Amino acid sequence: MDKVKLKVIENIVELIDVNLSGAAGKRIFEGLNFSLPRGKSAIIQGQTGAGKTSLTEVLIGIKRPDSGMVAVFGTDIYRSRESRLNRVRRNIGGVGGIFQPIAYQTVIENLSYPLILRGDRSSKRKTKIMEVLGQLSLLHKKDEQAFNISRGEQILLLLGRAIVADQPLILIDEPLAGLDPEMSDIVLEKLNRLSVAGHSLIVMTAGQTGIQLTDAAEYKMSDGGMQ
Repeated sequence: MDKVKLKVIENIVELIDVNLSGAAGKRIFEGLNFSLPRGKSAIIQGQTGAGKTSLTEVLIGIKRPDSGMVAVFGTDIYRSRESRLNRVRRNIGGVGGIFQPIAYQTVIENLSYPLILRGDRSSKRKTKIMEVLGQLSLLHKKDEQAFNISRGEQILLLLGRAIVADQPLILIDEPLAGLDPEMSDIVLEKLNRLSVAGHSLIVMTAGQTGIQLTDAAEYKMSDGGMQ
């Protein structure tokens, strides 16, 4: 099974004394500490260059810190075998930033992708995908290629991918940027539904107003740390 068991894990994410340097030795994180309890969500605000994208890359295991511990689903991901890291990654969904739809695949093919990786049967995939398309009001777009739908619909598509794959952790970058008020309301409603349903969301923003998640903790990222 690719599903990581969470029942004995208190914090779904835990960073302890993480230090990270970028190009030319530029400091990104200095003694960064952050924990997210299972089933809880967080909104992280930080200006461009504060390290929000780097945090995502650290959490999915593609940017190794200089020092410190990074645990996701109770796994110290930089001290684990590649096979274990891949299982952790399959349980992390993402929206925006480094997470994008597969442009030349259709909406339904994009939603199928994580289930194919997981080895689900074709009939089981189709039933689940059609149900999620209905929840997200994307049934009429199911045969459209992802590059041909609006940004708001792409965000819903990526949320749908996390839903069909039962991914308990979703990393979300600037979910409201460029959206009109109507689509912003739709996206926020879907985010809150996911949060209430037990998914842990980490929403990163440069300072958008109007992002409110039920019982979400709020943090500010600056000067290499988070408060």
